[in-house]
This record gives sequence, structure tokens and C-alpha cells, in this order.
Amino acid sequence: MSISLGACASSGAAGATVAAALQFFAAAQCLLNEPYPRQADVTDGAHFDFIVVGGGSAGAALAARLAELPHYDVLLLEAGPDPPTESIVPGLRESLKGSRYDWNFTTVDDGYSSQELEGHHQKQPRGRMLGGSGSLNDMVYARGHPVDYEEWARVAGSAWNWTNVLPYFMRTERMTDARIVNNTELMQFHGTRGEIEVSGAAATDAPNTKLLNAFRELGFKLVDDMTYPYSIGAGRFSHTIRSGRRDSSLTALLNKVHNNNLHVLKNTLVTKILIENNTAVGVQALSDGKELFFYADKEVILSAGTFNTPKLLLLSGIGPKEVLAEFEIEAVQDLPVGEGLQDHVMVINFLAAENGTCERNERAQAFDVIKYLYDRTGFLSYSDSIGVYMPQNNKDPHVPYFAIYPSCVPQALITQQQCTSILGYTNETCVKLVKENEQYEIIVLPVVLLKPRSRGKVTLHSTDPTQNPKIWSGTFSDPADLDEFPDAIQMALSLMNTTYFREKAAHVVDITPAACACEEGAARLASVSCACAG
Repeated sequence: MSISLGACASSGAAGATVAAALQFFAAAQCLLNEPYPRQADVTDGAHFDFIVVGGGSAGAALAARLAELPHYDVLLLEAGPDPPTESIVPGLRESLKGSRYDWNFTTVDDGYSSQELEGHHQKQPRGRMLGGSGSLNDMVYARGHPVDYEEWARVAGSAWNWTNVLPYFMRTERMTDARIVNNTELMQFHGTRGEIEVSGAAATDAPNTKLLNAFRELGFKLVDDMTYPYSIGAGRFSHTIRSGRRDSSLTALLNKVHNNNLHVLKNTLVTKILIENNTAVGVQALSDGKELFFYADKEVILSAGTFNTPKLLLLSGIGPKEVLAEFEIEAVQDLPVGEGLQDHVMVINFLAAENGTCERNERAQAFDVIKYLYDRTGFLSYSDSIGVYMPQNNKDPHVPYFAIYPSCVPQALITQQQCTSILGYTNETCVKLVKENEQYEIIVLPVVLLKPRSRGKVTLHSTDPTQNPKIWSGTFSDPADLDEFPDAIQMALSLMNTTYFREKAAHVVDITPAACACEEGAARLASVSCACAG
């Protein structure tokens, strides 16, 4: 018996063993696939009790919950396909951003923010597949602060206050993070019998431990639960990962529904809400180039996401009358649809440091690929994200106002192509960053304003339903947000003054664009003084 494996010839047991191992790992990759809902066989013009538009984090959960009631027929419409294998593997979480599984939204150039980014616009990754952004994101488990829900309640009614929403968080959670499960005080805010697993990292990365210890030297308390209502300090996040695989409302809820009353149509883009006598009665959709109509006897529920929901409403004649008139869309309701867009504002800072913080062992990582395929362990099976929450100066010390999400990049890892395509920076900026990384490790320090005053908006590029909406981020449109940043940035950059990073000769990487070089000092380093931050 002779077996040829590439350029190597072998015979007997050795060759057979290697061939069997290769067959095992080829089969193991197939075992990663999830039992996603099959494509429904429904006819054009069919009626349902409920139609849910968008199969993302909210839509998948809502459709699954409605289908628990057997006397209701539920139709879920999703514009994208099933997620690919990469979505399931935690260590491959970044690989789908910018792909066909991403809507690839970008903001428009407003002339004053994001000027160091290519095209002067921000990338806004959102999942274009079943599970939506829950199939694309970093799986970090986070909640709003109780203050956020109390603000919702003042606008939308007491049902949205913290006391009333907490039981729903707890109902959905299956908390297994040992740091939290073993703490009676923390477990007052968590559940253990829900469908979605919330776990701690299967292993802790040494670079993150060094970073957390450095923040502790700066005076930050180390916390075990970053979702705890009073967690101001630095700590590790929990993640929605179950047994080395992504967990979400898709995998934990929708995939578990086997009732005949749930119908899921994928690769089906809803293009218009059908409205009669000011009531939504159905939807118009596009699938394989065919126009389809479906009708709801009870409700049409929109869960198409932050950007596509207002786009769909505008295309259906619901929105500001001047916008509808501009695109010659028949007005159904004059409402401020798309206005008041609020998003976190982030300024990314970089420190360069001598080697020793960001360990990288390619041989060990290659072995971990085999470990993952074999038993779902190794670096591909988990995420070890960390964060720092800071209060606003002279405000409530228990409410986070700024966040820092540090990470570590080993020497000579950043390429020009990665810098431009993933980070989105201009060639000019990337040349500076890549040059520093050739000699040093890079500590990435995104400083995030959690509750900006600035507001943007979502509107239309055209009446073509297949075209992405026009997104005005509004970043730094309120000058007060600019004034907030210098102190927070200084705090982040003071990391280089800690004992560990002084020994590593840490220094700031100045990537300030030439157009922003209008002021010296810390504000200039962050480009904040020129409103050029992204």
C-alpha cells in the first residue's frame, strides 16, 4: 500500500495514520456548522399573523419567542444568508468585517470629523446574515447602565426602567463566568437558566494582565463584573461563548425552534412596508430578483437595525416631509425618522513599547488550530477582552462616561494593507504606524465617549432599496464633546508613565494628519483640537 501526501511518499501504518488524521480534521471543520433554520417554502401573497423584518440579534429573538405560541404563524425575513463557519469560531471574529456578510455601511464626509480616515468616513460594520451583528460582533457581553434605562422610562414609559428590564436580562442569561457565579452580590443581577451562555475567558492573555496591572497602578480598581451597575474601574469582560463557539439569539433561540409555525426566508430583502389606512398590513420584498408580497393579519415588526430600519420607513413614506418630497416618495406620515442618531465617539491613541508585552508564538498558535478542531480549546475558542470605565469629572462617580478598550499588537504585525483596510486610515497615517510597529510593539488605546451630545442622522441616497442609506455620523457636531476628550486622553496616555511601561521605554505614536497640526501638546496628539478624530 502506498499513500502520497503532497511531495512526501510513505507506506504502511505511518501513511495511513497521517491520512486518517487529515480526514478527521477535514470532517471536524464540517462539524462546526450550526443547524440553521431551513429556507421556508411560502407562496407569494401568503398571510401570517406576524411578519418580523430582519433576523438580527433582536429579530431572531423576537421571532423565536413569538413562535413559542403555537397558534401564531410567524414569518421572519432576513436579507442575508446563513452565517459562514468563521462566524462560529471566536478567534476568527474579525475576519468577516468588510466581507459580503457585512453591510459595509460608511458615513459621509462631513468636512470636520474623521479626516485622518481614508475617504474621510467611518466604517460601520453590521452583520448581513442570519443573526445580524450578533453573528459578526466581538461577543462582548455588555448592558446599559441603570441610568440609561431610567432615561428611557422618562420618554417611553415606566416599562423601560431598570427595575422592569433587569428580569429580561436575567431570563435570557446562562451565566457561567466563575468570577461572577461565585460572588453572591454580583449574582443579584444575573441569571443561570437562560438560553444564551455568558462565560469567562477559557484562558487569560498575559498581555491583558500586564495592561490591567498598569491601570491598577494608575488608581483604577480591578472589577470582576463589567456589567455590574456600579463597575467603575478596569477588568475583563464576559462573552457570549458556549463551549468554544459563538452564542447568540440565533444559535441559542432561533436555531432551537422546530415548530411548524415559524417560517424563515433568507436572502430576502424587504423593500417597502405596505400601508393601508395608516396601518401596516404587509411587506414588499425582493428575492432572487423576484418581487414578492406578504401580509400580516396582526403586526409587521421592524427590526432591521439602526441604519436599515429608518431607510425602510423612508422608502415606505414615513419620515420628514421634506426628505420624502426630495425623493418624490408619497408621504404617509410626517415624522422625524432618521433624526437624532447617537453613537459612541472614539479617538484611537497608540503607544509604542519595547518587546515583552505582546507575546506571540506562531508555533503554539498553529498547534491551537488543531486543538480547536479536536476539542474546541485553544486561542481560537475564546476572547479575553478588557476595558476601563471612567466617570465624568465632578459628576456621579458610579456612572461610566468614558471607556478605554486597550489591546496589544506584537512587533512587525501591522501591514500597510491591514492598516488601510481594517483600521481605515489614510496611506499617510498608516506609513507612520507601520514604521513604528517595525521596531516596537503597539499598545492600542481607543478612548470612547459613551454619551456624546452630538447627534447625526440617517437618510436616503436614492429610492433604490438595494442601496445603503446615507449616514451622517454627527461626530463632534456639538463642540462640548471636543472639550470632554483631552483629560480622558491624557489619562489613557499616562499608561506610559507606569512602572512597567517606563521600563519598556513607552512613547506616544504621533499619527496626527498634517491638516490637524494646529496645536502642540496632548490635544494635538489626539487630533482633538482640530476635530480630526475618528
